[in-house]
Amino acid sequence: MPERVLVAIHGNFASAAWWVDLLADPPTGWRVLAPDLPGFAGTAHAGEVSIPAYADWLAAWLAEREITRPVLLGHSLGGAVALEFAARDPHHLSGLILAASAPLTGLVTPEENYPVLELLRVNGQLRELSLGALFPSGSPANFPELVADAGRMADSHYSGNARALAGWRVDAARIKGLPVLVLGGELDTLITPEMVRAQAAALGTSAAVLEGRGHGFPQEDPGAFRALISEFLATLP
Repeated sequence: MPERVLVAIHGNFASAAWWVDLLADPPTGWRVLAPDLPGFAGTAHAGEVSIPAYADWLAAWLAEREITRPVLLGHSLGGAVALEFAARDPHHLSGLILAASAPLTGLVTPEENYPVLELLRVNGQLRELSLGALFPSGSPANFPELVADAGRMADSHYSGNARALAGWRVDAARIKGLPVLVLGGELDTLITPEMVRAQAAALGTSAAVLEGRGHGFPQEDPGAFRALISEFLATLP
């Protein structure tokens, strides 16, 4: 049987380095690819900062590599990108995995938080503290790399990604029929378990919530995360 492709899409303030464990130990029979979205981790970015623009970029990236019908795995903002891509034509995918994904109705950042987002652009210590809070059970081994990559985002992305998520939404009906796995972390204060379960219900499935883990649960407990996605991937035709 030919190897199948799982494309892992990172979230905000993130990079492909968030998937180092999954890349090192992919599910059996699957090849894992993890691009850096444009403007993240020092990559070039031109044009608008929006979820549809990121989905456009992903479509071109997949076409360039002649990747057909992959499974998309999206974490946080990456979940919104994966949902946007899936909603355009779910038949282009074999499945969808949403890990602490932005809600279907978008994610609104209070206006008073925008000055803090801009401060994260210039204050490395604050970036480190903010990212550390995403891993309540313990930071991953490559945490310094994750912090460094967060500081290499394009200047436009610090407030721009929050505006992009606030202005985005997707109709769950457009994804009907596509196999979906919805995951969350029990201690996640950004995408709470309640939000994760509501997303799963809207997509006609149930959610798996990892106990004692936060927003970075794929990195906090890569073994449990890999087991959950492997079980899901094994059900796909």
